[in-house]
Amino acid sequence: MRYRRIVAKFGTSLLTAGSDRLDLEAMSRLVGQVVRLREAGCEVAIVSSGAQAAGSHVLAHRPPDARDLSRQALASVGQSHLMQSWDELFEWHDVVVAQVLLTRRDLSDRLGYLNARTTLRDLLDCGAVPIVNENDAVALDEVLASRIGENDSLSAYVANLIDADLLVILTDVDGLYTADPSLDPTARLIPEVGNIDESHEDAAGDGPGRGGMTSKVSAARVATSGGATVVIANGHTPDALVTAAEGTAIGTRVAPAANQLEHRKRWIMGSAGATGHLIVDGGAVTALRDRGRSLLPAGVKDVEGAFERGETIEVRDTEGRRVAAGITNYGSSEVLRIRGLRSDLIAQTLGYAYGDEVIHRDNLVLL
Repeated sequence: MRYRRIVAKFGTSLLTAGSDRLDLEAMSRLVGQVVRLREAGCEVAIVSSGAQAAGSHVLAHRPPDARDLSRQALASVGQSHLMQSWDELFEWHDVVVAQVLLTRRDLSDRLGYLNARTTLRDLLDCGAVPIVNENDAVALDEVLASRIGENDSLSAYVANLIDADLLVILTDVDGLYTADPSLDPTARLIPEVGNIDESHEDAAGDGPGRGGMTSKVSAARVATSGGATVVIANGHTPDALVTAAEGTAIGTRVAPAANQLEHRKRWIMGSAGATGHLIVDGGAVTALRDRGRSLLPAGVKDVEGAFERGETIEVRDTEGRRVAAGITNYGSSEVLRIRGLRSDLIAQTLGYAYGDEVIHRDNLVLL
């Protein structure tokens, strides 16, 4: 196999085979591929969707109507059924699986990040297959619960946590197209992507029938920045996971960044909180992306939400696109007072200064 440490993300449509319940035959085919990879010397971690679908099916004929329940409640009911299915299917091959539930809060502080990393690495070292899912049951609310987003972004964070060299996102479409193939008959599959840019994000779109491609492109950006190759492919294709691991062309392959990020910056990527973010002007975007500069108060146009000094926050442009994430030297109330100012005016304005930068380049990573 070309790749040795692999994260495989299985979407709900694969695990249910398009039905309203888990399809054990479809899951068994995926398990068979994972077992083959392990027999070839690969380590595999799975990021599994399907808990909500399983919960909906279990509760479908019981009051109250499952459609009225929160995603947290459905996932709580379905998670045990999902894990039982994985456990039984892998047990036929004498493979031990381990449930790992993560939330954004688990990755939002250095200690939590390192604990999650250690757990996953230990599981791989002892020969187990980690089955990772978002811990919907304890998510704060629907907005925060969706921050990880259909497990696509979670799979990228897991890839960075364990230093995976390949992330395979299996879905129900063949990969990234030049346009929505359900709307544009001339749309073409993009087999190779060197560096993800706005053209790929635009191609992903937000329309129906895209298999959530926008979140997959975003996940690919995070994972490739951490040094992993990403393959987005149709999981209904026979042996799609094995084919990707062999390095054979399938779906859309996104090349890894030239230089892998050190672990601290990987943690920054995965720990940007949902409490607030900065909005910066075009000059700041250019300075960050093209010149490798720190974020100065002069480039900050506005603050959304609230955060404290030392938190990891996102930096966005005026169109709402994510530019970077980093550890802020100032809290949200302080940034509101110094936004747009030269750095030499920080102390004069606040009466103190924690540095000339809102986010120093050493504590910042591009998204």
